[in-house]
Amino acid sequence: MLIEENKTDETLSLTAYRAGAIEAGGKTYTAPIIWRNGKIEAMNVQMPSELTAADLFQTTSESDGLPEVIIIGTGEKQQFLHPKIAAELAAHGIGLECMNTASACRTLVLLQGEGRSVWAWLWV
Repeated sequence: MLIEENKTDETLSLTAYRAGAIEAGGKTYTAPIIWRNGKIEAMNVQMPSELTAADLFQTTSESDGLPEVIIIGTGEKQQFLHPKIAAELAAHGIGLECMNTASACRTLVLLQGEGRSVWAWLWV
């Protein structure tokens, strides 16, 4: 079996998740965050159910490019966004996955290791 280290172009890496905190880039975040284009931003939406497609594109510019997939980490329990949001993203060729935050963090690291373009909205 050939084992290879997956390297990512991201300068920021997610190093740990526990209930109430996400560790990335040497910092601990205790509030919801947005992981986009190798940067972490504060989130202005309090609950996953409040997200809209416009929120997911709010600071996107043409030079940023679009991700292949957007992951929504909804906290301890999985919640789903409205199907219209998934349909709007699909029209732009973007997949949408909703899962609990622990699973979202694992999936984010896995997809980045494959070199995939992925954004995430993560509730702690």
